[in-house]
Amino acid sequence: MGERTNETIRATKTSFEVVHTLQEIGPARLSDIAERLDMAESTTHRHLQTLRDLRYASRDGEQYQLGLRFTRLGRAARTRDPADEMTRSHVQQLAEETGERAQFVVEDHGLGIYVHVETGSRAVRAGFGVGRQIHLHSSSAGKAILAHSSRERVDRILDKWGLPVLTDHTITDRDEFYDELEGVRERGVAFNRKEHVDGINGIAVPVMCNDEILGALTVAGPSHRLTGDRFEQEVPDMMLAAANELELNVTYSSPERADDHIVE
Repeated sequence: MGERTNETIRATKTSFEVVHTLQEIGPARLSDIAERLDMAESTTHRHLQTLRDLRYASRDGEQYQLGLRFTRLGRAARTRDPADEMTRSHVQQLAEETGERAQFVVEDHGLGIYVHVETGSRAVRAGFGVGRQIHLHSSSAGKAILAHSSRERVDRILDKWGLPVLTDHTITDRDEFYDELEGVRERGVAFNRKEHVDGINGIAVPVMCNDEILGALTVAGPSHRLTGDRFEQEVPDMMLAAANELELNVTYSSPERADDHIVE
């Protein structure tokens, strides 16, 4: 029984590796997918056929791609919290007011996930769409989230994912990173100075509810535009106001949350 269970787990893991490969390089031929995974074409074909049977993959000629059924799953995951629509509206507002790219990022299994992404009139489209996963240590959103997480939680995340180098400006020393998080807690704002993508600066503010971190609002743009007072004061002030309003809306969005703040 134990061997069968382990085999089932390995098969499930392999299927998801096929899915992730389709996300990264699809549409793609069977041979390309098998080569990317260093897996026999016959084995790759069986996983692809199973995904097709379940409508999680489709085939057009010799090209395989993700099935549209994932759309429904993604929407269900994003809208599981009633605060989802409130968050979206604040992201849209920040994109309009700054003209840059605005996002809401949450932590999941030690990585950052883009839940909402909106582009302003001058935004650089750097390829960070909804569902994109990022390392937390190199992004302003990640710093905002980790600064309001327990030291034990931060340690576990860094132990698992490390501090990989993404640009010449990425913080890769753990002690230096802890000092950075302390500064974020003091300021209430996190900065990313070309640490995640060359030429891109980012600003993030945490969104809290009942002293728990929900995620981070973030604005990113070219370092020549997000600089000086605009980078360090003007846009952060705008974002802090948006985060404060969002926190109030989330806190009082349900009777359960509102009851915690009723004064007897």
